[in-house]
Order: sequence, then structure tokens, then C-alpha cells
Amino acid sequence: MISILRQELDSMIRAIFLVSQSPHNRQHYINQTLNNEKWTLPGTRAQITDRHMVDFANTLHGWSCSVYKLGCGFIHLSVMADYDYNNPFLNLPLNEQQEIKQHLHDYHGFPLSNNLNVATVGPYLLMVFEKISNNLEYEIQHL
Repeated sequence: MISILRQELDSMIRAIFLVSQSPHNRQHYINQTLNNEKWTLPGTRAQITDRHMVDFANTLHGWSCSVYKLGCGFIHLSVMADYDYNNPFLNLPLNEQQEIKQHLHDYHGFPLSNNLNVATVGPYLLMVFEKISNNLEYEIQHL
């Protein structure tokens, strides 16, 4: 479920990035998408990377970088795939763990007294997915 959340978050980060662009630049990125090209800064060969878009989205939504990083650990082969025996949240810096916990508390009622782990976060994943999906739909409407 976390890898699916990461995919949805990836789309939302791209939508946030596109909304922030001028109409000319936005059309440039849309055309590149439709032509199956990597996004480049207009008039250059410099590629727009996921890191660039995540960092930008993080300036607007402080939680997006932490969630994106956590989600990457689940879609790429990593130690996080062994979540039955190792808590994947412990692979994040303490401040990022706190940001995720606070976000889960503020938006979904996660008890701050709970530790972050797959068992305690699992019951909240559907709510998080719905929130990200609704936010993605909102951003797409602005395009």
C-alpha cells in the first residue's frame, strides 16, 4: 500500500510543479510528456529531476519529501522490504519521523503516543491514500 501511495504522491508532486509554472513553461512540459520526452528546462538540455520537483513541493508541503523518501524505500529493493522484522520508519532521520507522525496525527487522528511502524500506521493508510488522491485531483483541476 505504501508503494501505491508513493506513486500517487509522485503524480501529485508533478501536478504541484506544473501548477507553479508559467503557462508557457507548463505547455512545454505537457508537450514533452505527450512526446514521451524527459522534462527539461525550457531552452536547455538540463533535465527536471524527481529530486527537483520533490524539493519544490516540500517548500509548499513540508511532509512531501519525507513521505516520498519513505515510499521510495518500498518501491525499490531495499531494507524496507523486510518490514516484518525491521521497522522501515527507523531508516528515516528522527525529525522526518516526527513530521510524519505529526502529519498523521493532525490529518488522520494518529495517536502521538504510538510509535511509527507498519502495524500502527497500517490502519491509517487508506485515509492517507484518499487525502493524497483528493489533493491530486485538486491540483489537476488547477491545470
